[in-house]
Amino acid sequence: MSGELEEYIQFSTKINEYLSATMLGLEMNVENYNHEVIWQCIMEDNVKIRGFYFEGKARQAVSGMIVKDDRETTITYNKYMNQNRINFTISHELIHYLYHLNKEMPYYYDTKQTLNTYDHKSLVEFQANIGAAAILLPDPVFIHVLKQGKKPADISKEFGISETALKLRLIQTMQAEFSASYEAASKTSFKILNQFGYSGETLMKDLGTNLEKKIIYTNPFYEALCI
Repeated sequence: MSGELEEYIQFSTKINEYLSATMLGLEMNVENYNHEVIWQCIMEDNVKIRGFYFEGKARQAVSGMIVKDDRETTITYNKYMNQNRINFTISHELIHYLYHLNKEMPYYYDTKQTLNTYDHKSLVEFQANIGAAAILLPDPVFIHVLKQGKKPADISKEFGISETALKLRLIQTMQAEFSASYEAASKTSFKILNQFGYSGETLMKDLGTNLEKKIIYTNPFYEALCI
């Protein structure tokens, strides 16, 4: 197994256990998940979120940032982005807040490039992107919608996650959980997203069922969230 996949599995397991425990504490389950409630739980009264209209080159380059000073910790996002991108950016910065922000590194500045970084050599950005996708769609909820055979566009709309991020989640999940090659995982994700009415729906339901058989043994909160 490659180092990238090992890190993906390790951090994905870690953040999904955290999110699952948080869901239980908030009396959430796979039917009523709301990422904005999770945001508030993570932030409590310690983090403020502010949108900003970046101008000039920053308008196209900057996605968001998180800065901690003596007064507060602030997440800023680019208000020119679409809502799905804003959701991902805020979630990304919250992972930095949970796991990476400290006295030695009191800020993170994120661009379109860092929000598309899935190279484990850039560890903090790799983890932040894994975590952002998980906040928007935790494993138990992800499995639930797969088993239901929900249309990808409906998943995107309901959970505020782009279809691009959903595609990557499908690919990484198949690689990590079933040792699929990138090519095979990409082909399956394409069929799920682009040939839904033909074979994609069946593939989606099968993936959800098979994924559940694995997650039920690795996530101690899974069954409680499905009741």
